[in-house]
Amino acid sequence: MVVLAGTPSRTVSRRIKVAKVARETPDAVSLYLEELDGHPLRFRAGQFMSVDVVVDGVRLRRAYSLAAPAAGPGSEAPHITIKRVPDGRVSNVLNDGAHEGMLLDVLGPSGSFVLEPGTAGAARHILLVAGGSGITPIMSLVATTLHQEPSARVTLVYGNRSERDVIFLERLTELVSASEGRLTVEHVLSDATPAWQGARGLLDGATLGARLAALGVDLPAVAECFVCGPTPMMDAARELLLSRGLPKERLHEERFGSPEARTEARGADTPQPMTLRRSSGSRTLVVQPGQTLLDAALAGGEPMPFSCAMGGCGACKLVCVEGSVAMEEPNCLSDAERADGYVLTCVGRPVGPVTLRAGGALVERERGSLVERERGSR
Repeated sequence: MVVLAGTPSRTVSRRIKVAKVARETPDAVSLYLEELDGHPLRFRAGQFMSVDVVVDGVRLRRAYSLAAPAAGPGSEAPHITIKRVPDGRVSNVLNDGAHEGMLLDVLGPSGSFVLEPGTAGAARHILLVAGGSGITPIMSLVATTLHQEPSARVTLVYGNRSERDVIFLERLTELVSASEGRLTVEHVLSDATPAWQGARGLLDGATLGARLAALGVDLPAVAECFVCGPTPMMDAARELLLSRGLPKERLHEERFGSPEARTEARGADTPQPMTLRRSSGSRTLVVQPGQTLLDAALAGGEPMPFSCAMGGCGACKLVCVEGSVAMEEPNCLSDAERADGYVLTCVGRPVGPVTLRAGGALVERERGSLVERERGSR
């Protein structure tokens, strides 16, 4: 989701327990989560949890998708799935050291990579494209849609390197068998063994186009399309899908990204006044060098909206009516929201004196807008 993690925020997290650890592949692990107060963990299919992990004395924040269905069979066992990557600071720690009974500091669930409910009884077609660990939010969308929309048809094209890298292979096979023809899953492997009987190749534009044609997918007729995975795959998928008639507003994207690729928000080197305008009045606080707008407001006792605290969900956005704010990039603000003056307080730092207010009629994000989210790959 990628909701990208930069300098960790001091926003308050809560503790949650790891109830079970399940090895999905040699390089991917699922952590089943339970709230400490015994209440169920409620979320929407496609959302993620922000997780704080201390590595070598440094608190790092990453986001991991909830791969369980949000409703129906399996929804009582919410879990996040983490894939190991070379030199991954957090992914390696959790793959190697997560254990039953472990406590995690988390925020969320968060994120807008979700499927809005369809018209009751509508037989709509949902197309999903995933690469590698991009299957995690897609998996939740698949299972939830099949349960909640008995008339819906779902097609998933899923790219990986080899058979051993396919996360949720058995679970997907079971869903296909139980779907009575409503779910089609097309696996594409770039480095398959000779025994592999399925599609081969990198999941680039040409391969995706060929697989969709073979499956008889009519892109202009697709109701909604969700794409999640590595940047090259997503760029190729976007170009192919739009060029073949998928309406832009039906395309939903969630990219992976590396914390090292994130640009930091360099605000002022001296304390700056921040005025918060509300319907009940105004209050001015001081933002210290390096402090985010959100942290300064919370430290001053101001009630503030926020969720992921990493620039990926938009819950903390306010309108900057005076002054300038530097934000960590990329983040989830759309071009329309930026043009209307919205800033994200969780990853924003003042360049000088600023005045912020809550939006009146919030600018609605384009349904096809990009949501960048740090998938915890590092």
